[in-house]
Amino acid sequence: MNKNYMVNEIKNEMKACIDGINGDNLFERRSRVEKLFDLAELLYDIETETTYSEAPRVAAHDDDYYVGRVHLRLGGGTLGDDNVFIPEKVLRLQNIGEGDQVRAKVVKQVYNNNHLKNIYNYELLEKTTETIESERRVIPYARVLYDPDFRGLYIEGEGEDGVMRVNLEDVSLGNLNVGEGDIVDYAYWQRDPEGGRVIWIHNMDGDNVLTTAYDNETAPVEDDEFLEHLQLSVFGNGPVVSEQVNALKDGGSDVIHIDEASQENIESNLDGADLVLVYLNSVRPADVKRIRDGVRKRDLDVLFIQDEDFDNILSAIHDKLENSYYFDI
Repeated sequence: MNKNYMVNEIKNEMKACIDGINGDNLFERRSRVEKLFDLAELLYDIETETTYSEAPRVAAHDDDYYVGRVHLRLGGGTLGDDNVFIPEKVLRLQNIGEGDQVRAKVVKQVYNNNHLKNIYNYELLEKTTETIESERRVIPYARVLYDPDFRGLYIEGEGEDGVMRVNLEDVSLGNLNVGEGDIVDYAYWQRDPEGGRVIWIHNMDGDNVLTTAYDNETAPVEDDEFLEHLQLSVFGNGPVVSEQVNALKDGGSDVIHIDEASQENIESNLDGADLVLVYLNSVRPADVKRIRDGVRKRDLDVLFIQDEDFDNILSAIHDKLENSYYFDI
């Protein structure tokens, strides 16, 4: 059991709970903090001989590794009954989800605060073929907004009961420095939507992201003549994407539709594009990063889309082109 990791998670929850105390929720927060204290005390009472027991030593051969199914946490995941921690970044880069089979091999050990810590190499062995329900829920690609009345940052996203708002002062941010306009992922347990944490800040300019919870003050376009002869590279899949790709073609655009964002497809379909469209909900995070890197290398305009309203998308495309060289030709 990785006791230190679990204690740190509890401490982050306590800090978020205390930071959100006000006159209206003092009694409720006191009870919650006391329960977290009790849980931390129970963990500290668990005896462990040494930090070496939390994971194996590096062996002199290649047979020292863990293989197991992944269980998602609010940030990252754990592997099998041994609870080997898998960072959130690894989950994203390798497209690892609940129940997938992963191998974690110790590649070296380092000292951290006078304790020996194992460094792992992770390998996705098999995607699960079962439908495994996870209690973890994620609001992806949420725009961080500022409420002048509340005087604080918040996000909005689609929850199980409709659109939900999360005040970031009330949740854990870990070591992330979140600011207005950032695009973040927020994870929470199904039973506690407001007790989650921000688990990721996407390295993308918020001005290039179209989200449903963002009033970008784009005026509806009166006609779609600007689509004629427009060169578009579109990444994404699914019925909505296909329908909108056909609508763009009907408007006169020359559209290259890439439903599988492999490295080869990215490299061969970006050159010559006036604008690159990326439908975020249907493209894996690792592929989004590769597309973003390819766009930056070629100095192309890009629009990341998380909004199924085609009129809003047309307005955003028009605004992107209006601020580029396209309308100057």
